[in-house]
Amino acid sequence: MSYRLHLPLDFETPTEALAWFDEGQRQGLVPADVDLFYPDALDTAQHGFTVRDLIVRRSRDRIASLAVRAGRGVRRGR
Repeated sequence: MSYRLHLPLDFETPTEALAWFDEGQRQGLVPADVDLFYPDALDTAQHGFTVRDLIVRRSRDRIASLAVRAGRGVRRGR
């Protein structure tokens, strides 16, 4: 059995959410093998996520183009 942690945090932009996420990774609070993604159609259908939601998933489990930092002018700040 596994448990999921849902953190309903609000950010003005995906860039701000990514900065918070990256800081958590730098501090070792967020695992290194995960990234911040926009939900795909399956996430939307199964979990009710919207285009305003961002999700944390293992990088290997997601399409790289759905990553918040991919091609949207956002770069990893490390």
